[in-house]
Amino acid sequence: MVVPVNQEKTSHHYVWKGDERPSLLRDDVTTIHVVVWNEWLARNQWIFESKAMDFRSILSFVWRTTYNANLLEIECMRNCVYDLLILRRFDLHGSSVRASVIRSVIWSSPAPGWTKVNTDGEVLGSPCAGGCGGIFPNCRTFVNGCFVVPLDHVFVFEAELLAASMTINFAGQNGWHQIWLESDSSYVVQLFSSRSEQVP
Repeated sequence: MVVPVNQEKTSHHYVWKGDERPSLLRDDVTTIHVVVWNEWLARNQWIFESKAMDFRSILSFVWRTTYNANLLEIECMRNCVYDLLILRRFDLHGSSVRASVIRSVIWSSPAPGWTKVNTDGEVLGSPCAGGCGGIFPNCRTFVNGCFVVPLDHVFVFEAELLAASMTINFAGQNGWHQIWLESDSSYVVQLFSSRSEQVP
């Protein structure tokens, strides 16, 4: 490993990015609350009032409550079959997120003697805390090393550029002189493709 990765949990909360946030999370939680509440209500009516509740009426109430909760807030669903199946089960309609451009990307291993480097940078806001990292697989897809670096108050392009710069630095320190750098940032690709001396 180039830089050890700290895998301790720093937060007890989930952080969802942009359109990756599950739109049905609110409905799932609502459904769970309604089911538990109905079970509690049926139990209390059975114990204290000697009344038995019909299972079909409980299920009907759960469906109605979930449907009404969905009407309270209009959200976009993730483009996945799982969300669509849940929506159809409750006879609900969701609006899907429109993809900007979808490109098929297939990973290919580098030539023998070369090390491929996959880099990425991510920021939670603009500017905000973020991080960058890279992974160094060789021609046999064996991982030679990786790094992850937390960043404070940066823009996305800065995080991507720092990931590429640190990749070159770590590769040089480890004697990997023939590297194939991959980045999903068009800014970084343009800077390195220009072969300009102005590249920082």
